[in-house]
Amino acid sequence: MIRKIQVKNGRGLTLRGFISVPQKYETAIVFLHGFPGSCQGSTATRLLQAAAKTNYLLMVFSFSHTPPSDGNFEDKLMSKEVEDIKYALDFLQKNYKFKQLILAGISTGAIEASLYAYRDKRIDKLILMGAESDTKHSVHYDFTDEQVHDFWTKKYIIYDRPDHWVHGKKLKKAFYDEFFTLDIPAAIRKYKKPLLIIHGEKDESVPLKDAQELFTMANKPKKLVIIKDADHRFSKTLHFVKVLKVVRDFIEKK
Repeated sequence: MIRKIQVKNGRGLTLRGFISVPQKYETAIVFLHGFPGSCQGSTATRLLQAAAKTNYLLMVFSFSHTPPSDGNFEDKLMSKEVEDIKYALDFLQKNYKFKQLILAGISTGAIEASLYAYRDKRIDKLILMGAESDTKHSVHYDFTDEQVHDFWTKKYIIYDRPDHWVHGKKLKKAFYDEFFTLDIPAAIRKYKKPLLIIHGEKDESVPLKDAQELFTMANKPKKLVIIKDADHRFSKTLHFVKVLKVVRDFIEKK
């Protein structure tokens, strides 16, 4: 059964999302969406639909400052999103019983999962999809030269994406500035539990070398799986099914 959830974060904002709860389960998975995605995006939706056919509990939610959660988009910061994770896990622990907790993220969600996982002993395994190895260079994956120019001259950007909910929304320069302060390498070296990195061979948003660099710096036990011909979101059904199999094998491995 898939139902709506609401979680209060440490700043009093309500995080909204969905949870799929099977009749019997031992494993709970919390999935973190990318930027500027949401819990209603294609990847989160497909994972919810897939989870409904398994014996895994899956929770997805929108970070603060992302619809349908509270907060103005222009005030979004990745550090605030990292903080949101704790309150999502607190909610899960308080309301559901499980034996194994998996934290998973895609793209920017993978950044935040990388930055958070070592801090929380409740997390048993970590899954990173379409992950970036260092925000100091990956900032150029998320913003065009024109947008960077606007950040420096106007101190904000306005999105021009008519086919996306972010169209016409403002984002302050503080979000851009944080890319140069967040330390993925330091965080991932502190994480010492099982890690799975999944990357599309033809990822158009994050180069494959990022996944390889992340794998090199990570502690064992670790595994890197490259999905042949897949894009950033594993959008083709064949590729998505392969991702699900890899994830299932990783979860079930003792």
